[in-house]
Amino acid sequence: MEDRHGSTVSLRSRRSQRASSLSSESSADQEVVRLPALKRVPLPKTPYGRSRRLLIPASDNLPLVAISMRADAQFINRQDQFRLTLNSLPNPGVQQHVEDACVVGDIVVLGFNSGPSQVTFLPVTTEAPRRIDSKALPHVSPPRMSKSSGEGVRCLAAMNATAGSVEFFTGGHDRRIFKWSADVQSLEEPTVTKIGAFLDSGVSAMAYRHDDNSLVSSDTKKLYVTDLTRSHTPSPAQFSNYVNQIHVHPQIPHLTLLEMVMFDRRMGGFDKAPCCTFGYRNTNAKFEQSYTKGGIHHTFFARGHHDGTVVLWDFRNVKNIVTKRQSQLTQSVVHTVVADSRVVTFGGDAVTFLNDFLRS
Repeated sequence: MEDRHGSTVSLRSRRSQRASSLSSESSADQEVVRLPALKRVPLPKTPYGRSRRLLIPASDNLPLVAISMRADAQFINRQDQFRLTLNSLPNPGVQQHVEDACVVGDIVVLGFNSGPSQVTFLPVTTEAPRRIDSKALPHVSPPRMSKSSGEGVRCLAAMNATAGSVEFFTGGHDRRIFKWSADVQSLEEPTVTKIGAFLDSGVSAMAYRHDDNSLVSSDTKKLYVTDLTRSHTPSPAQFSNYVNQIHVHPQIPHLTLLEMVMFDRRMGGFDKAPCCTFGYRNTNAKFEQSYTKGGIHHTFFARGHHDGTVVLWDFRNVKNIVTKRQSQLTQSVVHTVVADSRVVTFGGDAVTFLNDFLRS
């Protein structure tokens, strides 16, 4: 019997069930140059510089931001697809461990498992980048929990951004969830409010649903939905497999996608997929990183994997989900996003643009 580890994405609809400079020059002023089908942008190699997140600021003229485990930040021009070397922001020499990162408007938020700060802000502007450490330290480690089990922030979820403020959530190893509200002029002193949800174990993933002001969260095997208007969290839904990532569809707010790890020990193949699930299996993989994350674009879901395989699924017909494209990269992929109608991956020491991946 051979262990087969894979990742599965589950679609859940509430209608059917419960569950140079950082700016880019205007393309109108430049000669139109056709980009290659695959463009690899190398990043500096650093000790312990594992990939964490590739983030897309809301403003189209601002670059992509690649965040490593040790809190290095690299900026990649979205149009011409090159690294902005003069704006590299390496780790300042402080031992930090990035568990997760998200972007709220044009402000990148880093969540730390260890180090002097639990949250650091990185505003993305046309000026030179700078870090702003938050003074708040709301997540605490229970006395019976060893530090090897983790402390501080475990995951993040963006909520809202306005011209003058940002709001987001942090989920901790301490099983608590906090809402953060920060004025863009004083990011180091945010207002932090505890959310009325206490999970059975550390918070593994979260996503905010704008249409009903609720927060979907998980402690890997249970899914919680917190009504933020009423401050109420009903009994969670139980899962047999681990929930690693949660997505709320940006265009279809009642649709929630769960990235799950499936540990299947049956002999033979997988000739019958469960309804409304899809995924990719690498039979040679020893594990699938819990940090691995995909991205949604309309009816498409793109995700890279530990073996370098990048898959694009079309889920417009949930009864017949189609693998639309598949590509093989030379390095493992941790985060996959869709930026400007292009699939972009982050893994190893590179950001890779798959420029034709969404084309028929």
